[in-house]
Amino acid sequence: MTLEKKDIQGLMVRGHGNLKSARFLLYTCSDPTSSCDFLKEIVPLITNAEEKPEKEAIHIAFTYEGLSFLQLPAPLLNSFCREFKEGMTAEQRRAVLGDIGDNDPDNWDWGQDSIHFLLMVYAKDQEQLDKSMLRIKEQTDRCGIELIHTLPTGLLQHQKEHFGFRDDISRPVIRELLNETPPENLFTFPAGEFIMGYKNLYDEYAPAPYVPFELDTTGLLPVHPDYPERKDLGKNGSYLVFRQMHQNVHSFWKYMKEQTGEKGEAIKLASKMVGRWPDGSPLARCPMAPDPALSESNEFGYWDDDQAGLKCPLGAHIRRSNPRDHLVTETSKKDSSEMAAKHQLLRKGRPYGPPVTPELDPQNIMDSTEDKQERGLHFICMVTDIRRQFEFVQNNWVSFHKFGGLENDADPIIGNHYDTGQYKTNEFSVPHYPIRKKYSNLPNFTLIKGGAYFFFPGIKALQYIANHE
Repeated sequence: MTLEKKDIQGLMVRGHGNLKSARFLLYTCSDPTSSCDFLKEIVPLITNAEEKPEKEAIHIAFTYEGLSFLQLPAPLLNSFCREFKEGMTAEQRRAVLGDIGDNDPDNWDWGQDSIHFLLMVYAKDQEQLDKSMLRIKEQTDRCGIELIHTLPTGLLQHQKEHFGFRDDISRPVIRELLNETPPENLFTFPAGEFIMGYKNLYDEYAPAPYVPFELDTTGLLPVHPDYPERKDLGKNGSYLVFRQMHQNVHSFWKYMKEQTGEKGEAIKLASKMVGRWPDGSPLARCPMAPDPALSESNEFGYWDDDQAGLKCPLGAHIRRSNPRDHLVTETSKKDSSEMAAKHQLLRKGRPYGPPVTPELDPQNIMDSTEDKQERGLHFICMVTDIRRQFEFVQNNWVSFHKFGGLENDADPIIGNHYDTGQYKTNEFSVPHYPIRKKYSNLPNFTLIKGGAYFFFPGIKALQYIANHE
């Protein structure tokens, strides 16, 4: 099925890497009518997936609270999934996501307050971003909409994140976006895994919000493919998961040096925790030293020659967040690959804050003076099923202390590390023959500072929301 790109917000198909400056803006509304007036103004400015913007891109997403505030019809509101309606900070969601202790939402900077919608503004440079912000401020002020949080963001050199490792190498390929038949060794994903209104890996349409036929009086929305009595509000939209993750860079490299006593060994240990060397080359293919020729390599697995994790540890970050072709719960490479494929995320995040050193070379980072600067990652991903995709990965792979047959390990990089007395998640195990090596008392190298679940509508759905009666 061909993607309806003109009805899809552009962030679904591109990351706007050419638009270096960006801000994420969180708003609360004061009046439903004036808020819809604002939406009528902003919707024509939203960047669709057919466009390739060179100056500016704008995207919008709503919390469930925001959609409720706009007084959308009750059947529509009720049709959203439970996870979205409850919100990321609900008590039952905290347990699933591992947001306890240091990561308890009560400690967050945002996410507990009344957020109605998110604007994502990308620009070619700071001057253009300032112009965009002035125009948006005039519009929101006139409509009584209050900006409650501004989240600056930007891009770091060499596609790195703040710990000094190359990031964003592995990402799902949507087969409907390919112009030619993909090679046999390239696993592609149907659009329905990430964009509503298309078939997913189960050959089904993901559950999506809808409007009873009679409530779409202008005939704006498409008919739901499975239920002719419904109009499909979700078509060409997605759920957007947003989590602001603070990175404690100095604590990270201090721990590595304390455990190893030498810079080179510290980098080796950090690479085992990540699963890649700082340049991006995967341990699964070059376990002893980085290979610049493999710095962008995504063609590797674990089933055939690394089931024991002797190359890339079983608990390494990239192995937990995407186990690829090896899961100890499955009996074959094929079953493992199929299981892992059903829990993928389409990542669209960006770092924030100043780098510790300009080049983000771990050698230099370890020599740097500790500062108190706020830096980290705005983790953003798109999914059509919050529970099956994002929450499953977070609960079963990132947080679970017995993942892969381990005992007391959470994800070493983004996991929540603690010791309750009953059980603990603050160890990292490195398989080795004849005796594995264990590292204990891992601090939290990352902390959650805020987060929320958003609905990221298609363009027609945005028009419906803005003009509903």
